[in-house]
Amino acid sequence: MLLVLAAADAHAQSPESPPHDDPFSARRWHAEFALQAALEAWNYNGSHEELYGVRQGVAYGLRDGLMVTAQQRIFYVSQRRNDTWILGLTGGLRARAYQRGRASVFLQFDLGITDAAIAAPPRGTRFNYIAIGGPGVVMRLKSRLDLITSLDVVHISNASLKGPDRNPDIEAIGLTSGLVVGF
Repeated sequence: MLLVLAAADAHAQSPESPPHDDPFSARRWHAEFALQAALEAWNYNGSHEELYGVRQGVAYGLRDGLMVTAQQRIFYVSQRRNDTWILGLTGGLRARAYQRGRASVFLQFDLGITDAAIAAPPRGTRFNYIAIGGPGVVMRLKSRLDLITSLDVVHISNASLKGPDRNPDIEAIGLTSGLVVGF
């Protein structure tokens, strides 16, 4: 009699759903690791900069198709004079615009702050603000592992904190590519 009652209870339970692999799922955490390269697109500061960097961070799904990101970025900046390293902290939003099969197209925008070892760009300051945005694609490789690639516009500027003559900026366009790991 106990076996029949136990079997009836087990039969009444719904089957456990498999983990959702979509990186844009609501209430899911992901870690991100990426490489980035960007070239200055337009040049108003008398120098030409190239940015090469790594990015690591986390993302959390606010709702299906929308996530918030927090990232640490480390850039090597080739400035044609004194090269420098930049450490940046950014936060932002990433929204899915289109999905088909294992691929999702998204738009993202990040804002943050940076600190450089040497003024970046030359005649600028060590402390700057950073804004990064653009479109990208996430492609599922296997369960809980996705490839992420984006085309980014990078703006680094100090917003005239030290006066207009100390506010050269960096305006660069580049590619980012890396991995998204679900946990």
